[in-house]
Amino acid sequence: MSKINIEISNNQKVLTIDPRQLHQTVRLVLRRLDCNKALVSLAVVDNDTMGRLREKYLGNPELTDVLSFDLRDRTCAGDDKNTLDCEVVVNAERARQVARAHNADPLAELNLYVVHGLLHQLGYDDRNLRQARIMHEKEDQFLQELGFGKVYYQGDKKR
Repeated sequence: MSKINIEISNNQKVLTIDPRQLHQTVRLVLRRLDCNKALVSLAVVDNDTMGRLREKYLGNPELTDVLSFDLRDRTCAGDDKNTLDCEVVVNAERARQVARAHNADPLAELNLYVVHGLLHQLGYDDRNLRQARIMHEKEDQFLQELGFGKVYYQGDKKR
């Protein structure tokens, strides 16, 4: 039996979001990757908030699209890959800016950030080209399933 709790907070006014759609994105990723017990806190923020968070937790105020934090007790973190307790923070203002630059849908871009943050929490990484390719292909697979189409890889172009 699965027990998935998702909390969404919208702390920005740059982009109109649909919390139900974000719930759907989180649930799809968790379901497809066999995560049957999860507490996911998803915060949608603007550039200012993201900069402050990155400075506080990483010591660098440079803007980013997503931050994700493993909230499991360190004594059990990593023991059960099917259990998740995390916070994912996505930058709506950055999504709007990047989407505008690529003539794309800002909500698709925002959902890319959600999927990316969840994948990191579920063991995916993008530190080298091979890992990044696997991760980005998985992101596009989920985004296509959600009806956004490919977001990271668009034709022969990638971000």
